[in-house]
Amino acid sequence: MVGRVAGLLPALVAVAPGVLVAQPPLIRVAPAAQPPPSIRVALADPAPAARVSSSRPFALRSGALEIEVIEALIAREAIPGGEAVLALGSFATEAAAREAVRRQAGGPDPGAAARVTRDAATGRFLAVVEGEPAPGAVEELRARGYPGAGRFDLAAAGDALVVRPLGGAPIRIAGDAPLVAHPPPGAFLEWDGAPYRGRLEFSISGAGVLVVNELALEDYLLGVVPRELPPDLFPELEAIKAQALAARTYASTPRPAYRGRGYDLCSGPACQVYGGVAAERPLSTRAVRETAGEVILYEGGLIDALYTAACGGSTENAENVFSTPTPYLVARACLREAGGARLQAGRALPLEAGIASLTGALPDRWIEDLPRLDATREEAAALVGGALEWMGFPRCDATGAAGGRLTLGAFAGLVEALRCGRRSASGFDLPGSSPVGRLIAEGLLAPVERGLGAERAVSALEVAGAAAALLRLDAGLLRRAQVRRASAGEILVEPEDDPAGRLLRLEPAAGGLLYREQRPVRIPGRPAPAPVATPVTELRLRPGDFVRYHPSSGSAARPEDAVVRADLLILEDLGEALDRFSGQASWLAPKNSVDLSRRIERLEGRAIGEIVALEPLAYGPSGRVTRLLVRGVRGEVEIERFSIRSRLGLNENLFFAEPRRDGTGRIVEWWFHGRGWGHGLGLCQAGAYGMAAAGSTYREILAHYYAGATIGRR
Repeated sequence: MVGRVAGLLPALVAVAPGVLVAQPPLIRVAPAAQPPPSIRVALADPAPAARVSSSRPFALRSGALEIEVIEALIAREAIPGGEAVLALGSFATEAAAREAVRRQAGGPDPGAAARVTRDAATGRFLAVVEGEPAPGAVEELRARGYPGAGRFDLAAAGDALVVRPLGGAPIRIAGDAPLVAHPPPGAFLEWDGAPYRGRLEFSISGAGVLVVNELALEDYLLGVVPRELPPDLFPELEAIKAQALAARTYASTPRPAYRGRGYDLCSGPACQVYGGVAAERPLSTRAVRETAGEVILYEGGLIDALYTAACGGSTENAENVFSTPTPYLVARACLREAGGARLQAGRALPLEAGIASLTGALPDRWIEDLPRLDATREEAAALVGGALEWMGFPRCDATGAAGGRLTLGAFAGLVEALRCGRRSASGFDLPGSSPVGRLIAEGLLAPVERGLGAERAVSALEVAGAAAALLRLDAGLLRRAQVRRASAGEILVEPEDDPAGRLLRLEPAAGGLLYREQRPVRIPGRPAPAPVATPVTELRLRPGDFVRYHPSSGSAARPEDAVVRADLLILEDLGEALDRFSGQASWLAPKNSVDLSRRIERLEGRAIGEIVALEPLAYGPSGRVTRLLVRGVRGEVEIERFSIRSRLGLNENLFFAEPRRDGTGRIVEWWFHGRGWGHGLGLCQAGAYGMAAAGSTYREILAHYYAGATIGRR
């Protein structure tokens, strides 16, 4: 009872024994609501000029001045006395000007180099030719396909901004106060045609305009996370959540070098790639919203949340990249765990023969010794005819002598006879070439070591390949799925063609065929090599793996069914690294030896001559080269840490160098075989996807890559 009265009456305080004095009640005032954290992002520093617009009228404010516009060009004040230049032309868009520069640089007679600039007085883009123009230069450029070439007078920069509203007179904004564009209700502001949340701010910077996007931090992340870890390529929510925390932490860390220039971060790869509203994607937006306010901490403070695109199987210690040890940026293995489900096959057939066997017409004698066998006419007719029937194509009678030797010319005629004349499987008549040529043109026959002589024998593999090529015309022949769970008792897969993401239980059919498919590393400048599928009698599937399979006859093959039995299964084996799904996980970079020597001499400011040796002197725990001796015919230089990558022009420090020599023994090229993409520190973005695909949560992912770090709230 006393407690209730005390809660209703003024407090009574004893000032002397037996004397009570009434005190005014304690009034608790709720703390004022804190505005959500915001961030200032430089979209351009500087831009020659900036175009701001919206679908609805919006306000431009500077001090007491307010201008209502729907579109305006903002530039630094142009005054007489600027530069006179020779240009390939004046263009309405930057893309058109850059295309002119590209043509100039890549033409048969490139002439002088060119650059793109923007005329502050007109807002148009100029493709400016560098250097002192020779007499008759304008006429020469026009004759070479640049009709807009001419001499242009660029204006000099004044001490004010000039706003040119669409359809209105220019307005001069004097003083140091920035010009701020406020978004209209229900619409976004657009800078040079790209929409952004929040407001846009314009001020003088250098010879142009600093463009800053100020918006809520959480809204900023909506345009960053999908650019840093695209959900179209890496569609795993937990990985994208991990990226959201890394990006939020990075953005929350003060960076004095940028703040001294009037903003918190830039919008390009030097900071975090930010694409505004156009970059936003539903899955990444969900990841940002579901982790709102969460950041990564070490001993109570924000970490420097560095991340790398792909780490090549392991991250590295910070001191081996940027020289400063950091307790949470240490080498972490990026390899998947053992376990999974083991599958076994009773036989092994080359893939084309395995596909052809789906018809049920593969001769029994082929199964034991297929690579050594030649096909008979009877066997070829049964297998190719079976493929045509399996596909639903008409099959005509192809009578002829049974058994005996089958020549290449006879096989080509047999295929045409089975297809009712010279009709292709798709029903189109082919040009009047030889039957063998028509088989090659359709992809039913590949040139092989035996040559193309019409009288040579046809192998069983060639016949199987022709039947398999016909079967592959069915786009649904093989379905693709990702393994979600894999244990001795159960394999659950998520079919790629099921928009609902439902899981099927995969059960290999008795007597089914298994294949491991590997992709060779692509050599730059050459066509991508075809993947190589090897028949195996045992496979191990683990969560995250991608497989292609053919549902056996009578199997529940539809995505809405619960079980699918596969009589042919291909594992897309990308290796053991968690970042294996990324095209950046491994690479090969050929470098011309002379060009590489000149590059290092220019960057190091020291003459070394042609390179004769690249000698690693030290490695980090991940296997990255941390000290490298570059030895030339005239001298040598030692480079270390991050400068190794920049001096050699490589994607990463995780590489080995192979000298390539000409007939005289002289080194003409260096081939760098490497893994990873970036600096190799902190979160491995592709590895995070691999961990998430294997079932890890975003908290587990971050705990793995940032040693000893915790998750808190900002």
